[in-house]
Formats: sequence, C-alpha cells, structure tokens
Amino acid sequence: MKFYKVVARPSLLYGSETWVTTERDMTGLEAAEMRFLRSLTGYTRLDKIRSEVIRKELEISGIQDVTLKYKQNWINHLERKDNTRMPKHALTYKPRGRRDRGRPRKRWQCVDAGTGQTTKSMKEHGEVNSVKNTTIYSCVFDSIYLTI
Repeated sequence: MKFYKVVARPSLLYGSETWVTTERDMTGLEAAEMRFLRSLTGYTRLDKIRSEVIRKELEISGIQDVTLKYKQNWINHLERKDNTRMPKHALTYKPRGRRDRGRPRKRWQCVDAGTGQTTKSMKEHGEVNSVKNTTIYSCVFDSIYLTI
C-alpha cells in the first residue's frame, strides 16, 4: 500500500495540477488506478468486484478526488506567489490580436479546481466544449513567444 501512495499514484498524476481533464481522461486514470489496485489485492475483473469495494477495502480515496486536491493546492500556491513571477502571469495572460479559426481551446484558468467543470466566465466568452489538454507551461511558452 505504501508503494502505491508513494510511487504509483504520484507517477500517474505527475503534472495533473495543470491538466484540463475531460471525462475521457478521468476514465483512463481511474482504469489505470483500478488495474493496479486489483493486482495489488489479487482480484481480477472476472471476480466482478466493484471499484468502490476495493477502494474501501484498501482505505483509499478515488483518483478524481486526489486530482482535485492537487489542483486546489496548485491554485492556492499560485495565489501566494508574487505578481512578478512567470506562472502568475501565465495564469492571467490574455493574448492580443486575432484568434485562429475554429473552436476555441479550453483554458486551464477557466476550469474550476473544485469541480473540474468550466466556469461561468468561460461560457460567457464562448470558450466551451474543447477537449484538448493545455498546461500552464504551454501558456508560459505561448506568452514568451508572443512577446518576442
């Protein structure tokens, strides 16, 4: 169990603070987690034991709860940073000029860390339903590229 909490889960969720997770992403993460936990407990899918039962037996919270906790911690960390730091600029960055054609991408800053859902301000700006993941680092590199 200690191996799962110290090595496996952090490896699976590395960088998840900045992911814009879709239902498909969360399903994949849960499947990977349950594959590991089933092998840990000795169950197979043929045993038809529900994931909740295995998690309760091992006294583990779900992967979705952990990713939401990571996101909340990351947002709190960014709010404490000085305004001169690059990640803080990337969080509030608004590009100038015209957008490319097509559907706008879902932005990390427009996703509520508590629920993982798009915020109201994002819906007002018409930036809804994109499924491509973006990270804070790509925003940083975009801002550097556009300012050069």
